[in-house]
Amino acid sequence: MTISAFVPARSGSKRLPGKNVKPLGGKPIILWTLEACALAPSIDNIIFSTDSMEYWDLAREHLDTNKLILDHRSKDEAGDQIKIFDYLKQNPKKIFGRQDELFVMALPTAPFRRADHIEDAIAMCKDYKKPIFSATEYDFSVSFAFYLEEDGGWSPFIDPSALNSGNTRSQDLPSAYHPNGAIYVRNIKDLMDPHLKTLYQGARPYIMDKISSIDVDTKTDFIFAEAILSSGSHR
Repeated sequence: MTISAFVPARSGSKRLPGKNVKPLGGKPIILWTLEACALAPSIDNIIFSTDSMEYWDLAREHLDTNKLILDHRSKDEAGDQIKIFDYLKQNPKKIFGRQDELFVMALPTAPFRRADHIEDAIAMCKDYKKPIFSATEYDFSVSFAFYLEEDGGWSPFIDPSALNSGNTRSQDLPSAYHPNGAIYVRNIKDLMDPHLKTLYQGARPYIMDKISSIDVDTKTDFIFAEAILSSGSHR
């Protein structure tokens, strides 16, 4: 079975301008993800999906692999209002060609996901015969989460809330998890299903540690990633 990695990297980020090519540890941030995919033995080809030929040239210049394939997106296909899930759903044949294989989506904003994480997620997909998405534990219990109200007050995010019940010992509260965007594994043919609304539907979570799950979307995230890199904790 052929397995394709799909790495989307559009230009024009607003929260952190140029984030996909911002240097992290001496190389553009997209290279961290592309290299992890190239080093994963199960990955047969890497579809680099971008609207920027500059990004494509950077990828080819820095990545020593024959696995790399360009999926060139138009500006309309890569606008900031376009969800990558919708692009996948609308263009599976354009992107992948064959429909009877697996794909692994790896977002470039998760630079510390490694090849062994990708291999583990693929193996999990095959073992359980279910789609996979990577996730990590919240830093703080969601029992403390709340909404801000217009009058400056607050209302609980979930019920029962630790803020109302008084059960505020974090060690007594259940752990909660969230997707980290690092890895999605799924059959390409699933994208043809009109009932599929997200890549989490019917999927099983693959839990990753917090450092490997860092998602760089803001300046603060990037500073944190640089600190982790300097400490060597990402290995």
